[in-house]
Amino acid sequence: MIGYKDNILMCEDIDIRELAEVYDSPFYIYSKNDILNKIRFLKDIFSSLDNVLIAYAVKAENNLSILKMMADEGIGADVVSIGETLKYIKAGGKAENIVFSGVAKTEEEIRKSIELNIKRFNIESIPEAVRINNIAKEMKKRVKCSIRVNPNVDAHTHEKITTGVTGNKFGISIKTIRENANLLKSLDNISIESLSMHIGSQMTDSEPFYKAILAMKDFINDVNSMGFNITDIDIGGGYGVRYDKNSSGFDFEHFKSKSINLLKEMNLNVTTEPGRYFVAESGALIMRVEYIKEELGRKYAILDGGMNDYIRVAMYDAYNDICPLVKKENVSNYDFVGPICESSDFFAYNRECSFIEEADYVALLDAGAYGFSMSSNYNSRPLISQIMVDKDKHYVIRKRQTFEDMIANEII
Repeated sequence: MIGYKDNILMCEDIDIRELAEVYDSPFYIYSKNDILNKIRFLKDIFSSLDNVLIAYAVKAENNLSILKMMADEGIGADVVSIGETLKYIKAGGKAENIVFSGVAKTEEEIRKSIELNIKRFNIESIPEAVRINNIAKEMKKRVKCSIRVNPNVDAHTHEKITTGVTGNKFGISIKTIRENANLLKSLDNISIESLSMHIGSQMTDSEPFYKAILAMKDFINDVNSMGFNITDIDIGGGYGVRYDKNSSGFDFEHFKSKSINLLKEMNLNVTTEPGRYFVAESGALIMRVEYIKEELGRKYAILDGGMNDYIRVAMYDAYNDICPLVKKENVSNYDFVGPICESSDFFAYNRECSFIEEADYVALLDAGAYGFSMSSNYNSRPLISQIMVDKDKHYVIRKRQTFEDMIANEII
């Protein structure tokens, strides 16, 4: 719900220029109703299945206000640290709706998660299965687990966010699971009730999803013949969004007609773990143009926001639209760059844009996922504020960090 109305960039019912007058730049904005619409749309996609847990991948954006929205809508949490677990519970989420993923769960994280009685662990290696079992035995508990299978299906996404092919650090190969079936069955304090997968992030083609679920269907039959009783399947997330408005997002129609129907046939409890899909398009990073620099035929729009505020472009060569808050008739091409002392601190090269000048503001669109959650204090820059927009209202959901906040834990 961020877009132009009569050449003025709006977030829901608010002219974003009004926000730039109230809040110190740079800052993040989020459309509350865009997030709610995405949640309700995905619920509808899975509505024909009997028992579904939609668990939000907290790493995408972990602000407490956004997590409270998830919990209020009955959305669970896919976490990769005890910190994410505690934030979700602090926001009102139920531990019984938490799935703990991640390849390096510590003894402390496992013990605390068992105490909280989370839904289950997604096991990523044989040594991890042994560790969870030993801790559960010590605590006189029996805990539910899922084995994360690496199905070796290419999601056709960026090499740094693909997770389901041979050679990735995630999951356990079918071969390794077969070879260690007897060991896994001997672990009396874990109950392996589920197989899980997550083949990649920012997928737009839903066919790899179908192929991976089909491979999982065959393997579940195989695993059950080994003496297990698999009642659940976790299909992961990765539903892509339209960073480039000329491209298509995730093909939910194809997904519904093939993957959902296949899941119906399998008659298992289903978990899915969307993150980016819920929040990416709801958010924008608002930045001020500090200088327009012209050098050797290039025009640089030098912004007050940088890669410490939004690192996806530097890290993944990600594409985001950049829009001025007021669209003018004249256009020019700009290199949009930030203040960080790194050549990789840029948002776009040679991007055509409506004419802008010093002291104007621009919005980096679709920045709600892996934006603030990956931000840092690099170059001793304070973390910026986060603002929620709800129709014609706006309010702070995270204060801007002060210099004193930034150095509070340092010792001379």
